Amino acid sequence: MATLAVALVAGACGDYTPAQVASERAAEDPSPRLLDAWPLPTVADQPPDYEFVAAPDFLNQDVGDVRTLPTWRPGDPNSWTPQLQQGITRFLDEIKAVDPDSVLVPGDLVEGHWGRDKDHTGIFGPVRTRREKQQAIRRAANFYYSTYKHRFDIRDLPLYAALGDHDIGDNDWDNSTPATRFKRSQIGLFRQMFGRYFTHTPSGKPRFADRPVGTVWADTAYAVHLTPDVLLVSLDEFNRRDADVHLEVVGDQLRWLRQTLRQARADGVPWVIVQGHNPILMPVRERSTSGGHIEGGRRSALWRTMARYGVDVYLNGEVHDTTMRQADGVTQISAGGLLYTGNASYLVAKVYDDRIDFDARRIAGAPGPGGDLWQTTGPRTRARPEYGIAPSISIGSMSLTSDGRAINQVGQLQAYDVP
Repeated sequence: MATLAVALVAGACGDYTPAQVASERAAEDPSPRLLDAWPLPTVADQPPDYEFVAAPDFLNQDVGDVRTLPTWRPGDPNSWTPQLQQGITRFLDEIKAVDPDSVLVPGDLVEGHWGRDKDHTGIFGPVRTRREKQQAIRRAANFYYSTYKHRFDIRDLPLYAALGDHDIGDNDWDNSTPATRFKRSQIGLFRQMFGRYFTHTPSGKPRFADRPVGTVWADTAYAVHLTPDVLLVSLDEFNRRDADVHLEVVGDQLRWLRQTLRQARADGVPWVIVQGHNPILMPVRERSTSGGHIEGGRRSALWRTMARYGVDVYLNGEVHDTTMRQADGVTQISAGGLLYTGNASYLVAKVYDDRIDFDARRIAGAPGPGGDLWQTTGPRTRARPEYGIAPSISIGSMSLTSDGRAINQVGQLQAYDVP
């Protein structure tokens, strides 16, 4: 069995009218270096059996026009700029032009520092008491997640999201401050709000029958057949224990994962996709990241489970750059880039019966002038990225054969030589 592992609602807010689809996609790197070259079919325009785009961490900000909220008053800050809107439109319109069957976002959909109000705006209500902070989390999640989902809905882009650290308040979650302790205590609420928009229907019913029912991960981990030959398994890689949150897949979720992979192998499913937010094999290329990774790395129960059941590729976010590494028959691809820094990137995957073709693409941009974007903990991250009309370029490509060989490696999808 060939297995691919990938790390990735109600109400819609205005101001997100889709622009014209961006210019035609650019040619690939003019000077690629091929590794393990292997002839692929030469039939032009051979349609894949399934095609998806992975865009982890592309936003990683709370972006939405809070002027639409009844609590906003003239003079209040805003978590929206025309430049961010133009960048988001540019990015998602290009993905729409790829015409994928679905989009995977392996985590960090938002900034997520909710339940706080550093500038005393009252935009999401008061935050004096524990109950008020919880309600502020709900209001912020409803606003930013509905806005996020709306961007995909208006483009008819089916979205499969995985949980990232920012989607549960952002690290740290230890006892160092009252704020970190509060975030840790509210992980269940953060998961519930994520699940409301991305793993449940608008009526509140679960989208996915196959999930770790009866566990704390029931709202944030799931498995679904994208086609009869392609199974997606999405993981929640965060575990609260020992007065902290650990990056690991253990206990009931790990047992559920093993059963899901065991059943897929028994059924002869050709490709199984498992997505999770954090890298496992380290080091990898990194940009503007806290550097989260699965505890135990190659020795972790998660990695050993994927190796045991024939997982071919593990695709993650978190690190905001592109790297390919291999061990134990498993290929790890770290992907994604931060739009607000001018490094928007995404990964295209075309699935065939005998291979998956990967193409990592980047849209050239710049952080832009000016200050930072308002968030509930004050101005953070760049607010005015600049993107032109130039189409994206390929920064790396490779093919994964059904027997697990990574061939035709180019650019940043060449096997990473650890410095």
